[in-house]
Amino acid sequence: MKHFDTDFDTLKAYIYRGEFEGYGGFLRPIKELETIDLSYFVGIDDIIKAVQSNTQSFLDNSQASNVLLWGARGCGKSSSMRAVLCDFLHREDTLLRVIEVPKSSLAILPHLVDFLREQPYKFIIVCDDLSFGRADESYKALKSILDGGFEAQAQNILFYATSNMRHLLLEEYAQDTMHLSDMQDEIISLSDRFGICLGFYTLGSAEYINLVARYLGIQPHSLDSVLRQKALNYATQKGSKNPRIAKEFVKLYQNGILC
Repeated sequence: MKHFDTDFDTLKAYIYRGEFEGYGGFLRPIKELETIDLSYFVGIDDIIKAVQSNTQSFLDNSQASNVLLWGARGCGKSSSMRAVLCDFLHREDTLLRVIEVPKSSLAILPHLVDFLREQPYKFIIVCDDLSFGRADESYKALKSILDGGFEAQAQNILFYATSNMRHLLLEEYAQDTMHLSDMQDEIISLSDRFGICLGFYTLGSAEYINLVARYLGIQPHSLDSVLRQKALNYATQKGSKNPRIAKEFVKLYQNGILC
């Protein structure tokens, strides 16, 4: 597909839907954008600021980089990226447009870039939960736009991604054989194309409790010892202390399931 039906003047965000049972792929407009309170992200202020600054530089026609947020599950990679980008998209006069492309549709990227580079807007292409197995060649479409070629890279397009893997490579084989394959080296080198590569980690107990309190709308010191212990027990049961677990605990507690 080399043509996309869009209305960038009116709609600021789209998600690519790939071909399905004879129906061609298309860009589906996102008509209701999320509003996420950035204050709910605990312990990642520097990451939030880095993504904000990079995005602002991009919009100001200054130097900006592709962004990779990687790290442990449930630690806020995807939600913090969405929060930052939606904050920009909610600004009335912004030239930013965001297009989400699922990993399964990476092959469309060269055609999409050809189309977007001719538009009078700034585009950030987002791919969530990005990773590649040793027999997966879908990385080639991504590499082609991150590496460039004879044609200069588009100055109005950046690529933002999240991944559980620092090097975007699923470790399906022993560590000491990781570099035996040129293809594996090539996949690993993809992460080097992201000028900003920021890691997320599980929360400490204090940070986790502070986040639970924030989701409950109270101060951490107001959280009684019984509820505090229940929150910690729930995190132990789930195997992690992260924002997703904190939010799920609060939801279950407020619904009366975890009394």
